[in-house]
Amino acid sequence: MKQNNNEQIVFEMFEEVATESIAEARNAYTYEEIDGCYMEAKEIADKARMNLQEKMNNNNLK
Repeated sequence: MKQNNNEQIVFEMFEEVATESIAEARNAYTYEEIDGCYMEAKEIADKARMNLQEKMNNNNLK
């Protein structure tokens, strides 16, 4: 009986570790995806800013 309890405890510990590892892996993927979206948005904003500055400079030259 005691061996069954020990086996159950060990099983539950492995299950908890596996669950945490899966959650961490999902979070890492999610953060990587978010980071990719952030970088893409930053590139778009930088290009828009450069275009706006060029237009403003061209208008100032006229």
